[in-house]
Amino acid sequence: MREIKQIDPLVASWDLGLGESHVLSWGYNNPGYEAILDDRAAKNAALALKVPVRSTLGVILLAKQEGIVPAVKPIFEQLVQIGFRVSPQVLSAALRLVNESF
Repeated sequence: MREIKQIDPLVASWDLGLGESHVLSWGYNNPGYEAILDDRAAKNAALALKVPVRSTLGVILLAKQEGIVPAVKPIFEQLVQIGFRVSPQVLSAALRLVNESF
């Protein structure tokens, strides 16, 4: 994790949460990197600011595609158990992308 000393004023104008603002500020000021964001408002801000974004589920799917993890279903189940909010339809669609089922 890289430290952010100040939230970029353009990001601050979106009135996002502190964590999202820090991630988005770093991504905005460091072109060539993706911001990992799940919050819809933060994703909208990233789109407007032209900051590439990947979701938490997207990171896990990429890890499976690159052979870093053998299966995503157990990871998705753990996320849901600890309170990660995602619809069953999104989870099912993500699992289908890597030939797994819920």
